[in-house]
Amino acid sequence: MTELQCIPVLLGTGANAYGLAEGLYKAYGVTSVCVGPTILLQTRYSKIVSPRLVRDLTDDARFVPELMALADELNASRPGVPLVLIACADTSAALLAHHRDELRERYLLCSIDGATLDRAVDKVGFSEICREAGVPTPITAVYDYEDFRAGRAVPEPASFPLELKAADSVAYLDVDFPGRKKAYTIATRDELNRVARAIYEAGYRGALVIQEFIPGTDGEMRTLNAYVNADGSIAMMSLGNPIMEEYAPARIGNYAAIIAEGDETVYAQTAKLLRSLHYTGYANFDMKRDPRDGVFKFLEINPRPGGSSDYTSQAGLNLASWIVRDLLLNEHGETVYGFDKHLWLGVPKFVVRKFAPEGTAKHEALALINAGKASRSAFFWKDMNPRRLFELVRWQFAVTRDFYRYAPKR
Repeated sequence: MTELQCIPVLLGTGANAYGLAEGLYKAYGVTSVCVGPTILLQTRYSKIVSPRLVRDLTDDARFVPELMALADELNASRPGVPLVLIACADTSAALLAHHRDELRERYLLCSIDGATLDRAVDKVGFSEICREAGVPTPITAVYDYEDFRAGRAVPEPASFPLELKAADSVAYLDVDFPGRKKAYTIATRDELNRVARAIYEAGYRGALVIQEFIPGTDGEMRTLNAYVNADGSIAMMSLGNPIMEEYAPARIGNYAAIIAEGDETVYAQTAKLLRSLHYTGYANFDMKRDPRDGVFKFLEINPRPGGSSDYTSQAGLNLASWIVRDLLLNEHGETVYGFDKHLWLGVPKFVVRKFAPEGTAKHEALALINAGKASRSAFFWKDMNPRRLFELVRWQFAVTRDFYRYAPKR
């Protein structure tokens, strides 16, 4: 452990924020301040996290004043200690990008500008960026609210099934309706019309992205975490193979187990995208291998560490440390690529044994478990106490119950 004087301020209170706080504690012995409109269970009853309830953190008008007030409080308690600001969710990452110049008066941070972020996180913009950079991406069509109001048909860019998702993922967070999903696999023209109508009638006003469906199981998906230094050099990239997802309706699309691995071609393509965007800070990419041609198709970018980003740290590349190396320690060098195999778990091991789809990825996951190369988020033994353990076990029980309730029978 390297002793370091800094106060990490993490904009989030869930598993993502806790994983970063754990990494910062292990590397530098520091306690992180985790800020959010609610205090989620992963950051409760912890000695490595100081949770702060800030209800207006997602309000654009209040975002900067609230963080400036927090900086005043932290500077008063520990004068001269630098504050390192990291966004852990889509909304906070967007607000951070748009207000980065103001916040730099009080915080150390590394983020792209707001205009670049808006284009990159928009599914239409991302598809254009991929084509401009020569990086594979699915065939895509766009349907917007004006098309819906005018009664125009929803386009079919390829044969069914198709994938449908909101282009503006941040705006879609505020939309709720029965059957809401992060992404939809559409089997028929009637279903395509019905889902588009439900989304717009629920109040969403952004565009919808309709893409060709890439066949294959969860084992074909990949997620990639990266950190790009403030000078534009790529510090680290770490690839993960999600072998199973959660099935509860509210959490569809969330990964339940990831095998950390590496792929030189994917790393090279990701570097092309990052450089074409003049990217800085944390980034997370989702992609899927097309079994028809073996090519990975890039699906989206998230301008913050991935929701299951702890797989990177558990595999030996402490994800939270890269911003500290960049902004505080000035440690820059050749890009570090993740290749070591390790299984990250968001569920108990027996859930993987019972519910992971059969195939090579499951066999590899079980081999990693048997070899002792598997670990779970939030269960950091140095941060355990009876109340915290009780809450974590109750949470894992609820997740397990949902697998029995919603997972397809195998």
